[in-house]
Amino acid sequence: MRVWEATLSAKGQVTIPREMREALNLRAGDQLIYSVVDGEVIMTPKNIDLKDLAGFLGAPPNGPATLEEIEAATVQSAGDNALDTDDGSANVAA
Repeated sequence: MRVWEATLSAKGQVTIPREMREALNLRAGDQLIYSVVDGEVIMTPKNIDLKDLAGFLGAPPNGPATLEEIEAATVQSAGDNALDTDDGSANVAA
């Protein structure tokens, strides 16, 4: 795994190093998605083909899942997120 360093500007901007842009095939105008997972920033090009991510996390811990299992897990996760609030109380709108 390659690691790059960047400096945050006074305006809150970061320049993505050229080698990283080339590795991700990023061009001017491409959109990026930022997520925070366990205190770490995950940046994903919005134009990435999800098929390119196949195997990225390694083999599933319980073996391959069926489409039905994947759909059920997605629905469950979406429901959990809709009900989860920062203060630990249930979201009444969900």
